Formats: sequence, C-alpha cells, structure tokens
Amino acid sequence: MSRRIYLAAPSYGHVTAAASRGIWRCAYDMSQVTVPHLSSSLLAANFNGLWCSALNDPDGVDYFAMIHSDVGPTDFWLDELIAELEDKDLDVLSVAIPIKDSRGLTSCAVDGPDTWSPGRRITMKELVSLPETFTSEDVGGPLLVNTGCWVCRFDPEWAKQCYFTINDRIVFNAATGNYLAQTEPEDWFISRLFHELKLKVGATRKIEIKHRGEVDFSNQVVWGQPFDQEYATESFIEHHFPADVQGWLTANEGQRLTELCKDKKVVEIGSYCGRSSICIAQQAESLSCVDYWDGRATPSPRSTEADFQANVKRYGVADKITMYEPDDFLPEKYFDVVFIDGDHAYESVAKDIERARHLLNADGVMAFHDYKSPCDPGVTQAVDELLAADGELLDVTNTLAVVRPSLLCPSRG
Repeated sequence: MSRRIYLAAPSYGHVTAAASRGIWRCAYDMSQVTVPHLSSSLLAANFNGLWCSALNDPDGVDYFAMIHSDVGPTDFWLDELIAELEDKDLDVLSVAIPIKDSRGLTSCAVDGPDTWSPGRRITMKELVSLPETFTSEDVGGPLLVNTGCWVCRFDPEWAKQCYFTINDRIVFNAATGNYLAQTEPEDWFISRLFHELKLKVGATRKIEIKHRGEVDFSNQVVWGQPFDQEYATESFIEHHFPADVQGWLTANEGQRLTELCKDKKVVEIGSYCGRSSICIAQQAESLSCVDYWDGRATPSPRSTEADFQANVKRYGVADKITMYEPDDFLPEKYFDVVFIDGDHAYESVAKDIERARHLLNADGVMAFHDYKSPCDPGVTQAVDELLAADGELLDVTNTLAVVRPSLLCPSRG
C-alpha cells in the first residue's frame, strides 16, 4: 500500500542514539517516509516549521508523525502506531510517555476547567490499568497527549487550523503572598485545539518506549516512589490495577476480571496476597475469598493472611470481602461468578470445578487463571475436560479463561 508519511524530527540540542535509531528504523519501507529536521532553542517554532512543511508539500501527506530527540521507541514503531490509529479509527494517536523524574507521572493528562493546570496527570499505575489504547471516554474527560512520539491522519482542512505554542504567565497568589510561574505546554495547547475541532484523540502504551535522560524512563512498568504511596487507592478510573501487590495476574487479566464481576456476587478460590481479589472487589457486589492463607502451592509458602488484609484495606475494598477457609460453608446456587486460581494440580482444579458447579446460580460462569500456560498443564487439562463435556468457552484474555459450565449451558440444537 502506497502512503506518504512525514516524520518530523525537531531538536534543540543533542539527539540521542535511541531517537536516531527511532528515525531510521521507524518503518519497514523507508521509501514511504520523509524525515524533515529542524533544530533551534525555539521548540514551538521548530514544530510549526515542520507542520508548515507538511502543509506546503505539493504531493500531499497522508500521515504526519513526530519523534523528539530524547525518545527511544522500538523498531518499526511507526508502522505499528499507524496500524493502531486506523484499527481504532482515531485522528490522532500519541504514545504515552513517562516524565523524566521519580514521581511516576506521564505526560498525558485529563483536562480541567483551568487552562493553566489540567484536571490531573495520568500516573504510571493508572496507565497500566487503562486499556492499552485509550481515549477521553476511558479517562472521564478531554485527553491531553504528548507530542514526543505521535502520529495523525494529516487532513489539510483541519491541519491548517492547528499550530504549536507555549503560553507562559506569572500570577500572584494572594493566599500565600508569592508569585507563581505558570505554563501551558505546546502539546497540551494543540491537544485542546484537536478537541475543539472534534478530532478523535487517543494515547497508547502499545509502543514500548524509553524516555532518555540520566536514566531511562520506561512506559511498560509501574514505578515512582511517592506515587506508589499517594495514588494506591486514588484513581479516576473504575479498574485500578494493584501492580504493587504480589501475584501473577497481568493488568489485562485484571481488567477483564473487573468487567466480568461488576455488580456480581463472586467466589474466589485461591486469593494469595489479594491482587486478583482487589481487581474483582473494585466493581463486584460482594466477594467471598477461599484460601488456606498459608501460601501452599506457591513458590514461597508462608502465611499470607496479614498481607492480604493489609492490601485489600489499602485499596479500599475490604468492606466487600469475606474471608473463608476451604472447609467453610458457602451457600449453593447463590453466586454469579466463581474464579478458580488455587492449587494448579489437575486433581485440585477438577475438585474446585466440581465445587463451583454447586455454588453457581443458573446464569453463573467460571473463570480460570493460567489456562494454556505451559507452566500449569493441570489447569489446561481440567478446563479442557470441562469444555469437552459441553462447557462453553466464552472468552480468553492472556491466560484468563471464562467458561459457562455444561450443566448451565443453554441446550444446543
């Protein structure tokens, strides 16, 4: 497919080796890519000069992209970013990039009523809890994105109405008696123009990236010491993935569990330190956690009860959770979801399935962790037997399988 891509490369100093590689390894077919470069200390002027070059191109431009001189994406990132833009039917798609300091914040934000201060920045913890590619709808307000690594469908009709500028002012804070310097950065300024023009704006962590400084700041993992403490229980998104709680559930699996269990009565068999329990309880009506609380069938057996209780309390879900041991009574035909993630030996999983059949109501489903994982063949064997007995596989997210048991399946003609 023939396409014309402008990859703008502004700089105001040293261009890192990672950014250089990001330019010459941005796409498989570099014959489709033009790479104009401008360098000066006037950053917004560089951006505008490159934007004008695309507007003035006599042959037209299909996509305008940009990479900053301190950003290091993985090879062929531009191909992947354009594919994601088109797959999600967006006009603008930016890679979510962490700020180069220890706070664990990103350069994406949710806009607020004050031009000089966004509603809030998106943290790294929130980033891994959001969909891999997200929009304003996912964050509850106009999404402000970064221009360090981004692409847009370049339509001159709207592009000629956009430009970059950095707005600065000094204000006096009467409450403190001090003067305060305030800035509206160029990327948030143009993000606001995009929204005024009704463009569809998104951000993604699908492209792995390093923000190059004295150390590399990754957009793939949770980090940031103060933010880990301050934002553990505060978030504007419904599903807040507890990455700091020990466990093996991934962010995508956690999000699926949250969605599956919303407003449901849930049993969890195997809770460990509470990572999956927190994901479930954030949106569930109630959660009954069944465990021996001694870490058996894990790599490091130990008492986990105190850690579990502290974690669910810290994430604000303790009031929804009741703790049980395996021999305790649970009401039959009462629960909407049973999540099985206990001992992964075949015999244990099969026993948990049999118990779950008695606990589920007529519309209930089972969910299993580590299905098709090469490390846990017992889980796969037990689930496959359930499916062979006419169970219905509803969906799979990574290794999280959702199954409607055979006795609860609608009759098949």
